[in-house]
Amino acid sequence: MEALTIYLRKINIYHTSPCFAEAGKIRVKARLSDDISEIMPYLNRVVKNANYNEHAPNLTMFKEFRMITLEPENLILIKALNDTDARQVLDWLKDLINETAERKTEIEPLYASKKRPHPLQLYTWLPRINCKQCGEKSCLAFAALLSVGQQSLDRCLPLFTDDYQEQKTVMIDLVDALGHDISNYIDGGV
Repeated sequence: MEALTIYLRKINIYHTSPCFAEAGKIRVKARLSDDISEIMPYLNRVVKNANYNEHAPNLTMFKEFRMITLEPENLILIKALNDTDARQVLDWLKDLINETAERKTEIEPLYASKKRPHPLQLYTWLPRINCKQCGEKSCLAFAALLSVGQQSLDRCLPLFTDDYQEQKTVMIDLVDALGHDISNYIDGGV
């Protein structure tokens, strides 16, 4: 078996600060050991929730609720839980970049930006009954948090009743476009 070709050798954290977006979490700036410009359009194809800007160039993506912005030789990670969490996410990212580089002959690069569903688009497909069973004050608040990965679709209990089957189908497609794991919602899940 051939060894994996290393495209990106290291990600070195050079600055950590409190996260502006969410109290209690951290923001990390890091330098990449190698220029990843060439791989960014491939990552844009492979990562469902990625969004590539060819002109900047940069690529923004989410790892659960954490947002990562990649530039050719730098990155910013926001909403990491702590230093250990940040390092685990960066190790995952390094592996993802190297695996994508290894498979790039099998992947068609995507240079265009993807359209992410807007919170209002998500809201229109929710039951909109403001039942608060999800733990939020309203369906609109739930949609806003769902759009940034801070809520899970299965927390909207009415959506998984017989009354909302059409909305559920559409919402599964929308959260899939956001990069959420939808395996629990298909094939007999929830």
